[in-house]
Amino acid sequence: MGASAEEAEAIDTAVVEIFRDDDSERPERTAPERIGRYQLCFELASGGMATVYLARTYGSSGFEKLVALKRIHRHLAKEKQYIEMFLDEAKIASRITHPNVCSVFDFGHADGEYYIAMEYLVGEPLSRLYGRVARIKEHRRHPLMPLRMAGIIAHACEGLHAAHELKDANGDPLGVVHRDASPRNLFVTYDGSVQVVDFGIASARHRTHHTAAGQVKGTFAYMAPEQLTAGQVDRRVDVWALGVGLWEMLALKRLFRRDTTGNTVRAVLFDEIVPPSAHRSSAIPSEIDEIVLRALARDPEDRWQDARDMGRALWQVIGAQQETIGAADLSDWMSELFPEGEARKGQLMEIARISHGPVPAVGGTSGIDAFSAADAQFSDTSLVRARRSMSGRSRVFPFLVATLAVLAVLAVGMARLGDEGQGERPPVQSPAGLSAQPVAAIPINEAPALLTPVPVDPEAARAASEKTSKPAKRVRSKSMAKTGPGTINIVTRGGWADLYKGGKRLGTTPRRLTLPAGRHKLVLKPFGDGKPKTVVVTVEANKMRNVSIRLD
Repeated sequence: MGASAEEAEAIDTAVVEIFRDDDSERPERTAPERIGRYQLCFELASGGMATVYLARTYGSSGFEKLVALKRIHRHLAKEKQYIEMFLDEAKIASRITHPNVCSVFDFGHADGEYYIAMEYLVGEPLSRLYGRVARIKEHRRHPLMPLRMAGIIAHACEGLHAAHELKDANGDPLGVVHRDASPRNLFVTYDGSVQVVDFGIASARHRTHHTAAGQVKGTFAYMAPEQLTAGQVDRRVDVWALGVGLWEMLALKRLFRRDTTGNTVRAVLFDEIVPPSAHRSSAIPSEIDEIVLRALARDPEDRWQDARDMGRALWQVIGAQQETIGAADLSDWMSELFPEGEARKGQLMEIARISHGPVPAVGGTSGIDAFSAADAQFSDTSLVRARRSMSGRSRVFPFLVATLAVLAVLAVGMARLGDEGQGERPPVQSPAGLSAQPVAAIPINEAPALLTPVPVDPEAARAASEKTSKPAKRVRSKSMAKTGPGTINIVTRGGWADLYKGGKRLGTTPRRLTLPAGRHKLVLKPFGDGKPKTVVVTVEANKMRNVSIRLD
């Protein structure tokens, strides 16, 4: 069963809220659908041959995993050459097992679709990191910036070397060449690892599909001269691409890219290549200049002969410095460059995990809606927002908590029924799900008068009295006979909070509670210096409702 219109709108609000600036691109809208055992959640990227989604798969005993699922475009799925290329990518990438290469878990054909399931990397492409550094003065001029960039490329060298050294079952080299080792295909995760992705146009000896004569595949600004002139393509073209990327990371400007493809090709073939330090005011070790220029030798024989040699040279320079550049250092640097990036991707993953149907994502890639975290709210008019009754605003992870308000709309499943008075109970998944209708969360000091005097008609009162003077047989409807507890999903906006009922701590928000039907007084104690907040919530029998409470 797909998400309702209200749920879809709330999810859209959540995703806009997560991607409020340019830390990461917002995902595209995806139609509600599945491919085999994979539930498509968000469209992450789209290229000329395929689209990549954040997808979810299930297994037995509650197993669940999020993956990046690459799906060949439908209009290409009947073209033999594209199917062969897609199959080749899956075969090549799945054979490579290395910490610096994105893992491939699965490949298949289901429901008329070809797909590749890969590891979902929580990080940013090097191209985006490059753009962020270029825009921030303190990072642009930081003395460690050249070493950090060199460390990233050194890790990428190891990943590509593993691909280059790949062998078949007989131990014979497969001759794998990535052919597009540009910064957009080098990924830096928030835990400080560097991974090579997308072997979509890689060449190999046992490929099913072979590039026709005259075809050029790759990104022109990162292609080696021999790649552009139909010369021999081997692992050294990937060394060239890494050299171009490192030059740009150090100089913080493009090396060969020009206004037209023709001018770009001419620049690759003929323009003078100066050391990256010529464009930088801060010091770049001369040894790194030499490594870059050797990687950019137009004659492949003068270039580094394999990526590992280039990586070793970079590590020797880095090791000779007083500062170390390891995974922990890169992780800290990523957190400085993208202070909210990891949390936002975590929120996107959480939305994908708990939604009961296919999750529509925000449509459009141009522009970011100016959505205020403090004012984000559900469209359902039955949601009563808590008044700002406290002077201080909680500062505990506001970028994370602002979106938690919509997560309850995505929660699914029937709550496991139990005895009255029982507290928190684990949910039972419902295939069909429940409609997500928020419940009013009313601060106790603002509770309206629930009993309003109604004028009484004397004649109607007399008739009612006569009717009730005789004892009548009590009839209980089936719905009354089956009443039981209800479930509420509580989320807080403006911070996290400990949740109490009758002096008993029930846990922290966000929280799912199973309570007897009726009104309940709850106390929320915000993390940090916030003052406790008391609210009254209404629980309906045998129903699941969502409660959003503002703490500030």
